[in-house]
Parts: sequence; structure tokens; C-alpha cells
Amino acid sequence: MRDGSAFGMLCAVMVNRRMLVVAGLIAATSIVAGCTSTTSGNGGAEVPTTAVSSTPDFPIAPATSETSAKTTTPAASTSATSTIHPAPPTPVRTVPVNTAEGATYVVKIWWDVHNRTCFDHAYGSIVTFLTTHPCGGLERFLATTTVNGRPVGFAMSQTGFPGTSHDLYGETGKFIQLEEADGTGSLNDLMREGYRLPSGPTSVPPGEVFNVLGQDQGATVWDVWYLDGSTPSNDPALTKLTQDLFLRF
Repeated sequence: MRDGSAFGMLCAVMVNRRMLVVAGLIAATSIVAGCTSTTSGNGGAEVPTTAVSSTPDFPIAPATSETSAKTTTPAASTSATSTIHPAPPTPVRTVPVNTAEGATYVVKIWWDVHNRTCFDHAYGSIVTFLTTHPCGGLERFLATTTVNGRPVGFAMSQTGFPGTSHDLYGETGKFIQLEEADGTGSLNDLMREGYRLPSGPTSVPPGEVFNVLGQDQGATVWDVWYLDGSTPSNDPALTKLTQDLFLRF
């Protein structure tokens, strides 16, 4: 660092002097140039440095997600990922579900992923709700079965909210309302985070059956579609499947 006041006086003297010889003029010109490049007596501008914060936009508790022992790869921790998880060679498990009418669904579960938090596995404005109303954990499935002889794929996400001592079910009710409303987003189905079934689309098709079911403090979000053709909106057979399989595995 230079002494700004002394250097300023020297500049003033040298500028005002008239030099009679060329060598003196050149020297004075050099000193004047030095004066014009000086700012507040400092030899050069100082660029302030600011430490980059590592704090995320949303509060993330330590180990925001954990992998279930039933899966073969770590659970994704973002709302969308470029990491692809191909379907395993065999299902994680196969679950027969008998209905009251005597029918049986043979459900092949290809992925069963557990996470501790929900807000970082969601999209749309529903993220705000999940940030201010933390869920009690998240479990998501990708599975296949057969309905009326047709192959079916489905993604299921289930979670719950603790509520309050005065309103045990209020948070769950608000969450379900948001899920059912248009344009509010949703929980990420596993396909959105790169998990795959053995066959079929790589994302939930636009033609599908969407349903949200709740009981007490729990809520389950369903996306169901036929694997061998188009899926009619509100298809009765697939809507019934969500009701028949609700809380059955």
C-alpha cells in the first residue's frame, strides 16, 4: 500500500512545474500519468471476496434420504435425475393380494424405495407445503400386475403427517387437497427419478389413472396405466385396483 497524501502532494508539484528540457518533460508526464491512475491514494482497486454459502434453498436435515434394504441402488435425492436405474432381473418381491370378491392380483414389486423426507422428492407448489409441513417419511414403489388379462404398470407413493394435538388429520387432508388440485405438482413417482420397469414407458404416460387415497394420517398417491395400449381416463378397472391394493403391501 502507498501513502496517499504524500504521493498526492508530489503529483501536484510535478504537474505544475514547467520543465525546460525534454528529459524533464518526459519525467513530469510519467508522474502525471501516475497521478491519474491513483484512486483515493491506493495503488490499485481491491476486489472484495465473499465466501460462497453452502446452505441449501430448503432445509435439509442430515441424511435426508436413506435406501431401503429392499433396493439395489441408493435412493435419488433430487426432484429429477439423469441417473438411470434399470429394472433388476427379478422382482424385489411378489405379493398376491386377494380381494373381497374373490379375485387375486399378483403384484410384482420391482422397486421399493424409502426416504426420510418428502419436499426434496416433489415438484411444483406442493414443495412449499412439504417444506413447512414435513412428512413422516416416504415410501415409493414401481410394480406390475394384471387386470382383466391386461398387463398393468403402476407407481405408488405413500407418506403421512403427524398433525397436531388439536387436529391429527388436518395436514394429511390439506396434502390430499393439493394433490387432487390442478397445477400444484406432486410427489415424484420413481420413474421421475430414473427408476425403470422391465418394459413399458420410461415415464408415467399422459394417459393414466391418477388417484389419491387417505386413511387417518396417511396418504397414498397412485399413477396406473396399461402396458399394452392406451389407458382411458378414470378407467374403472384401474381405479378399482388402487382401492383393492390400498394398504395391502
